Amino acid sequence: MSPDQTVENKSLRILSKTLIGDDGRVYACSDNDFFSFESNGSIAWSVHMDFKCNTGFSPVYSGFNQMFVLAENRILRIDFPRNGTKSEPEMFFDPGETILGFAVSISSSSVYITVKDHGLYAYNMLRQQLWIAEPKTERFGYRLGCRKDYENCKFDSPPVIDSCEASIYISNNEGELYSLSLRGTYYQWIQDLSLVDRFFTVTPGNNGLVYVVFPTKSLVFALDSFSGDILWQKTVGPLAETSGSHPVIDTNSWVSIGSLDGTLYSFSRTGELQKIPENVETDSMIQVEPLLDCSGNGVYVSQTKLEGKTDQVSGDGTYVSAKKPETAVFSLVVPETRSIHWSHSYSDQSPSLLLDEDLQHFVLDERIVLAFITASNSGNPFRCRSKHDKLSSSCLFAEPEHLDIYIGNERTIIWFLLFEFVIIVLFASLVRFCFIFWKKQKLQGRPFSAFLDKRRLLHRKRREIDRTITRLRNESTADEFSVDKINDLVQERANVKRKLSSTYSLGRDIDASKSKDHVLPLYGGGSRSFSFRNRENESNTIFETHRHETSSSEDSYRDQHYDDDDDDGVADDEIDEGDLRRKQKGKFLAHSEGSSSDDYETCGIASSRRSTYLKKRSLSLRN
Repeated sequence: MSPDQTVENKSLRILSKTLIGDDGRVYACSDNDFFSFESNGSIAWSVHMDFKCNTGFSPVYSGFNQMFVLAENRILRIDFPRNGTKSEPEMFFDPGETILGFAVSISSSSVYITVKDHGLYAYNMLRQQLWIAEPKTERFGYRLGCRKDYENCKFDSPPVIDSCEASIYISNNEGELYSLSLRGTYYQWIQDLSLVDRFFTVTPGNNGLVYVVFPTKSLVFALDSFSGDILWQKTVGPLAETSGSHPVIDTNSWVSIGSLDGTLYSFSRTGELQKIPENVETDSMIQVEPLLDCSGNGVYVSQTKLEGKTDQVSGDGTYVSAKKPETAVFSLVVPETRSIHWSHSYSDQSPSLLLDEDLQHFVLDERIVLAFITASNSGNPFRCRSKHDKLSSSCLFAEPEHLDIYIGNERTIIWFLLFEFVIIVLFASLVRFCFIFWKKQKLQGRPFSAFLDKRRLLHRKRREIDRTITRLRNESTADEFSVDKINDLVQERANVKRKLSSTYSLGRDIDASKSKDHVLPLYGGGSRSFSFRNRENESNTIFETHRHETSSSEDSYRDQHYDDDDDDGVADDEIDEGDLRRKQKGKFLAHSEGSSSDDYETCGIASSRRSTYLKKRSLSLRN
């Protein structure tokens, strides 16, 4: 290289890591300027910053026509020009400490920042602090994370966001990987990877997996994003520790990473390996991270061909020494089909690199050239999609598989579940019945056995009344005595049934005052008439008794026999047919003797016949 070329290279500016937007532009910063490039390399617009940007971090899009840039441990917010008017960069976050990295979640409109020796900070777009997370945490009295050196444990990596799972992944200086929720300081899981290596990079797959790459060990791990469990691990070729240890994941859920042996290693979601190309030249390497094309199906790869290289194995790592590069081969690869759709080689002397002259003021290494080739969709036959559409496609793989846990007879299982349902219903009904039953008034302060004895006695009493009524109805005689007796037995049976259905029932107590069932009297008029046949002269004798003359005796009888709900005595409920007959006879005599002579005269009955009739009637009752 001539002295003139050396002076020229020193005057060139170095661009930071690039970001390819949905609009096909390339965004990057250099020194105190932020640039927006067209896909051909021309500058679309630029903004001057008061702070020098950090070239190790790429700009981050916030979703509101804004960019976030890390410059001198400060995060600046840059608005896109509107109607040709540029706005000054706004100071978003200035902790006064070293910023290890940051990430933006468009779905939650939040910015997550890792500050060295302090923790993980969460801010909304209005610059309001949401929460702070630290690696030291306890749950139910147990420590989670920082198990080896609790005092000196700190976060030491930039946060990365899994948009499908709404999670943040971050690691500490002890080799532990954390999964936090975007909504708060809830630790979903912590995986200790220190047994493999303390230095690793984390890339969310947005497909239900999170990929961890150990550059010095040349290992790729796939972890379940929900539980943190290691699903599979694969060995790849030697990796570049700084620029080539981050894989790229396409929308078909294939993860691809370039190796210093010149091979692109692609793994499916289940760990199936594809090597592209199959036969690689020995003097080639991939030292730049692959980039996803605009469709999400293909990957652009840069493969450098060298004058020569040597590999040296030391312990668990492989060290590669490379000589002067000759050419760079850029290719568009589809990992799922292992097909190469486009390939082109460039060299320092090649005039076929069709980029705008604006890029002549910047250092064009493989990383920058690969970004502009990707933005221009060179040789891409697929239709471009937005980042939202690509994210939606990859998130479909994150849905859990529907596993059939019933491996037996489904019909038997259905019958078993139905049987369990019936048992639960019966048990609930039994509990409800017991709750209602034990609230009965007759069970308060009394033994349960007395309640059952009383209930059995009432049932026996009802059966005896039924038998007595049946016997009286079958008798041939139908006089006033039989009619009154049947009437009283019917009323007494109704009273027994009322007790069995209310106070001595197996359900709740029923308020008798609110019951609509009433025992109707046998006669509804104000007087009753009786007719008797005289066998001697076949003449009829008719007499009439007034209601007011018998009301007192009947009411006293009913009060004695039917209004005894509070009487629980057993002896009082026994049916004594002799007592009943004496009561009926006394009742009839009271009716007969209480009648006045005027009443009999109104009916045409002589006084002598009256006395004769009463004597005969009294004699028949005694018999």
